[in-house]
Amino acid sequence: MNKYVAYCPILLITTALGLGAQNLGANSDCATNPPDFITLSYEEANNAVKSEESSILGKRTKKICPEYITNLGNQLRRGDLRSDSKVLGIYLLGTLHPGDTNSVEVLIQYIDLRASKFDGKSAVRRWGEYPAAEALMKIGKPAVNPTLNHLPDEGGKIRRHLMCDVLKKVLGVNAAQDEVRRGLFEESGLTRRANLELALAEFGR
Repeated sequence: MNKYVAYCPILLITTALGLGAQNLGANSDCATNPPDFITLSYEEANNAVKSEESSILGKRTKKICPEYITNLGNQLRRGDLRSDSKVLGIYLLGTLHPGDTNSVEVLIQYIDLRASKFDGKSAVRRWGEYPAAEALMKIGKPAVNPTLNHLPDEGGKIRRHLMCDVLKKVLGVNAAQDEVRRGLFEESGLTRRANLELALAEFGR
């Protein structure tokens, strides 16, 4: 048998399967792509975020796939994304309340990113000075363990303070303090213990 004749049915089957997979994605009733914060101006991105917030959470006319959250997190990790646009993406991520570890890790990475632009005086501000910390507070319980895992390795004063603020907001002061104490009790590394001691000081002992 000619090898090319034998190959053709396999090629046709493979191609058909590939097209089927593509069609499944094309026919999906959920969105996979967030606004393109890389190419949009700040004003365009701001309007896009308001539109997404309205259609996804307000009117609920738009559903999002898990890939939407993944793609949004990947955008935020890009080094060429402007800080003001990154704030918009962080705000959107927190508003969507994703519970996946990757999203929480992205927000912890930028927990000390300071916002340089805010809403007008006549509007209720959507974020304060540290939007990623606020986003973690919105997410709540799924942010607790990743934050606790970062604390022993966190030597930055501002980042440590913000992480403790997240824990206080989500767990309450006493419960958050108990969790940090538990981590200190189980930790043997000198540097990591020192960082946890500094974290405990955030609770006033």
